[in-house]
Amino acid sequence: MLDKFQTAKNELEKIVFFDPNNGCEELFCKLHNEDHLGTKTESDANSHNCIACQLQEGNVNLHTFLRESNTAINIEYSFTVFILLLYLQVEKFHTIFKMIGITMEYVEENWNTLIVVRKWANFIKHPKGFLFTHHPTYIFEDDSNLKKYKSNGQTQIIDYELIKKFYTRETDEGFKNSIKELANKKNLIVVIPCPLSLIKNYSEICKQFCIKIGENPHFKEVLMKHSTIEDY
Repeated sequence: MLDKFQTAKNELEKIVFFDPNNGCEELFCKLHNEDHLGTKTESDANSHNCIACQLQEGNVNLHTFLRESNTAINIEYSFTVFILLLYLQVEKFHTIFKMIGITMEYVEENWNTLIVVRKWANFIKHPKGFLFTHHPTYIFEDDSNLKKYKSNGQTQIIDYELIKKFYTRETDEGFKNSIKELANKKNLIVVIPCPLSLIKNYSEICKQFCIKIGENPHFKEVLMKHSTIEDY
């Protein structure tokens, strides 16, 4: 049975490397093309779009980590690095969204995985009450033991629902409540999302994003002004 991060790596390869025989493509590299964010030059030189490379390089970095990762070594470490690398891609998207006017409401309704990644990253970056817990255990959301942990009455579960509660918006009251709920607790289980599920959803968002850029003249005009040069 493949490690969970290895199955996620195999899925991500479909949008990272050019291998048409296996249904793989360098997805973001198509943003260089004239029908996306590239221009038709009169000389033999090509135009270059930095967004294409920034997003592609981020995916390559993520793939490199997944290739080298192993949950059997340290699941907390592997998940922390994985979610932060994915989060860097999410922040690149949000920067682009601000530039072209894609609203947070649209993202929440259509590309919610980006919100999920951001909240998990915030949990890691800003531990709040979690900092004061004693040796929590990390398991994946599809772990066969999860039901047992939830029903035994002795284990406190930290899952996405709890993270949404504390990371919807930053307030002094929310910070204090996280301390009250988590401080000095033991027998905690952190239920983390499956990498394969996140990568599948993320990959689909990447594809939809490229389609949206190619089909919307306004998005293309705004982004090309700041990211495309000719005769590169």
